[in-house]
Amino acid sequence: MNNEKAGGAMVRVVIYGEHKEETEGLEMMLRAILTEKQRWPVIHTYIGNLESCLHFVRGNPYLIMLVSAMGERGAQIVQKIRENNPSAFLIWLSDEENALESWKLHANAFGLFPPRREMLEELLTDCLLRIEGRGKIGKLQEEYYEKTM
Repeated sequence: MNNEKAGGAMVRVVIYGEHKEETEGLEMMLRAILTEKQRWPVIHTYIGNLESCLHFVRGNPYLIMLVSAMGERGAQIVQKIRENNPSAFLIWLSDEENALESWKLHANAFGLFPPRREMLEELLTDCLLRIEGRGKIGKLQEEYYEKTM
């Protein structure tokens, strides 16, 4: 990623949650995890406003999406997000009922809500590694394209 700051890369995260206190708690936990990893978070939080969230994330493959939504409503939200941005890295925090559904909806990671800090850190680390890999692959593709011109 080209968004570098002294000591680490900037990470863009969008959080969508249905409840204010829970969502704000996730934001604080994410901010702490990323800062400890010397990543500089740019976090946009949407609480209950799915349409604004969908508009913001449309077409950005370098985002990490964190969705906290339970039950059938949670599955509907994740499905809309996936339809809107199939390339974003999606972490879905929900109840046990949605564990299999997360696979069907192509979430990159699934965890039970409320998450333990260690679990959230593991899910986030996996997404960061995938984003870095995607960036390297994209750079290699650009270099190859330039050589063939």
